Amino acid sequence: MNGLHISTRRMSENLVQQLTEKINSGEIPKGSLLPSERQLAETFGASRSVVREAMVALQASGLISIRSSRRAIVTQLDNTGFFNQLTGAAQSLMARPNGMSDFQEARTLFECGMSRHAARYASPKEIERLRVALEQNKKAVDDPELFAKTGLEFHRILAEIPGNGIFTACHSAMAEWMVVQRKLSLEGRTPEMSVGIYKRREAVYDAIAARDVEAADKAMSEHLAAVNQVYWQVQEAVDAKAG
Repeated sequence: MNGLHISTRRMSENLVQQLTEKINSGEIPKGSLLPSERQLAETFGASRSVVREAMVALQASGLISIRSSRRAIVTQLDNTGFFNQLTGAAQSLMARPNGMSDFQEARTLFECGMSRHAARYASPKEIERLRVALEQNKKAVDDPELFAKTGLEFHRILAEIPGNGIFTACHSAMAEWMVVQRKLSLEGRTPEMSVGIYKRREAVYDAIAARDVEAADKAMSEHLAAVNQVYWQVQEAVDAKAG
């Protein structure tokens, strides 16, 4: 029985590989319907249970969408979809000891890279977009939720400057994955804390506008360190209260 299970799994993996290649090459284009389960079984010489297992795997990878009582449709995977596929795993990793610290460090490396790139290559129009976003952020210092929202907009623009969709999708995914940090920080954030965070974000903008790559890197690192510090202060207070 165990040998049969292994054989079935290998057949399913082989079918997944073949269909993935056909989808990625465009032989089976996005938006088209896959053949029925019975037709696929006949075409590839596989059992229907093997086909069903392969369909589940393809849907999990974002290449198809399975609809009840209908044939599967090819969706393919864009940048945003790719990172969305990682959401469950990311949240699980963040729940582990040191998980949040690891993601904070990863975000810092990413954002510092975006800041360095912007200082080198941002166009005058892109720098103006950053300035406008920063101004909106300044106006929101007394409104924690709006302050967080306008702050994210500033960082989203930074991620868009390279013109690489993977960076934009990565920023959106990180913002989603770290929503727990953001919500907890909002609970204990005072207007004074928001002003301090704004000042450090302003330093990022000033360095980018001055085309100072090293200063932009340093300012972003200090800005995110301040953001993370607020989170850990609030988390410590919550833990103390619970204990």
